[in-house]
Amino acid sequence: MAWSIVLVNGSMIGVAIEAIGGRVSRLWLLLPLVFYGGYWTFATLDHLALRDLASRTEAANAQVVTGFDPARQALVFAKGGAWDGAWLTQNFTLPVAYSVNPNFPEGYLSNRMIDSAVCAKVRETRALQSAFVNAFDFHDGEALGDRRTKNRFCNLSMPEKPELPIVTVSQEETKGFEKSLPVTWISMTITMPDGRRFQLLGGMAAPLGWIPMPIIGCGLNSGAPSWDCTAGFSRNGFTPIVSGNSRYKGDSIVLAQALGLKPMAVENRVGSDSAVILAKIAVTEEATLARQIANVDAMIADPAAKVTERRVDVLINHTDVLTSRADAIMTGVERAAAMTGRLRSSARENGRILARLAAALPPDKFFELGPRLLSVYARADNDHWLWEAEPLLRRLGDLGPGALPYLANPRASLPSVNGAGVEGLCRVGSSGRAVAEPLLLALWANPNLGYDRLSDMFVALRRMGISPPPLVDDKRNLFAKLQADWADVSPSSPPRVCATRAELGARQQEKNDGVRRNNLY
Repeated sequence: MAWSIVLVNGSMIGVAIEAIGGRVSRLWLLLPLVFYGGYWTFATLDHLALRDLASRTEAANAQVVTGFDPARQALVFAKGGAWDGAWLTQNFTLPVAYSVNPNFPEGYLSNRMIDSAVCAKVRETRALQSAFVNAFDFHDGEALGDRRTKNRFCNLSMPEKPELPIVTVSQEETKGFEKSLPVTWISMTITMPDGRRFQLLGGMAAPLGWIPMPIIGCGLNSGAPSWDCTAGFSRNGFTPIVSGNSRYKGDSIVLAQALGLKPMAVENRVGSDSAVILAKIAVTEEATLARQIANVDAMIADPAAKVTERRVDVLINHTDVLTSRADAIMTGVERAAAMTGRLRSSARENGRILARLAAALPPDKFFELGPRLLSVYARADNDHWLWEAEPLLRRLGDLGPGALPYLANPRASLPSVNGAGVEGLCRVGSSGRAVAEPLLLALWANPNLGYDRLSDMFVALRRMGISPPPLVDDKRNLFAKLQADWADVSPSSPPRVCATRAELGARQQEKNDGVRRNNLY
């Protein structure tokens, strides 16, 4: 589409050159004169309208003084705004900002700037991430080439309900015209705890630029999806209405000024108190764990129960709590597996969750439940949800040759469970070779498999003492990569190698740690 910019402007300039040079009538000069003269007239009108709109908007915003006190009040963004809140905590004297989020029982997400040490702790603790406690990097600068990642701080986002009186910021967007200038108005309403309301105005305008940029053609809209066609002049569609030194955060700066927040220089940034934040994180984790335990207990009591939350990641990461409920979890699996008729569909999802918990148990406890697990698989028909329990199928091989009849079932290696049965067979090891070899070699011969699936089968074959034959169609030269990555796998390798993605990650981490140690010395 951009070629029209070059061709149309080139044609106008070419006509002018030929008319001035006498190759064509001088009357042809009217064409570029009308084209550029008319365009610059409309562009001038756009910029005059923008200047007038900006002047009125800034004058109105300057009158707004809210009296907000971040030490005694909590700033809450009513609709979205989470990243605006985070940005304010990074650049102004605002310790925390909240956003309404009905996806969490707390009803809110908080955003704070925290020190890098706390960031590292959050990132390395899976239980915290499972409780939606996340640490995100942030940048300074707006242009892509000038964005600098901060390494002293990060943004902490977590479910948290404000404890102080709430000051709410809501936002409404409308589109229209200021004379001939297209404008997207953003109206921000600040509601104080006592009910007082203040309104700020901002948004973006789309004036014509000073160089004509005619766009004629069609482009792919992947969201629709459709080919969207247009004919017109390109506009500077992200021109802020309010002036300032920030192209994309002008409205946020207006909000900060109305709230009385003081700007904070980059070198003066201070993270939130680490001890206080760690205590809040612990409270959030404990509350999430308690909810997940309550929901799991409800599933165990009635596998067809409707529960409000089906996430169990925090419980899985608390091994002691999970192990203490092992027998009850197994009872829940058995109850869900036995349900038939109209209750069966309700029990399917709960049963898969309970099976995932069973698969996460420590080895001794998992092996203790082995006979009961094999028993439920022995009674499962072709449409049973047990064949959808991917984590349990992967772990089933730890129970030894007794699991082979179920792991060798084609349903255990379907794409819908990412070939989970292959890992299960790998965990059985060489004692299952006679049963597993025909199935694994048949799967190995399938064309167009990706590296991850091939890794599962390559490792399973080698751990069973089978030499994987070369791939039939290996245009991507994956066989050589498989040999390089898994050359050390043999029947004596521990079962953990069967979980190939986790094993590769662990090996890469060990390699990186070795490089760091060598650099130290």
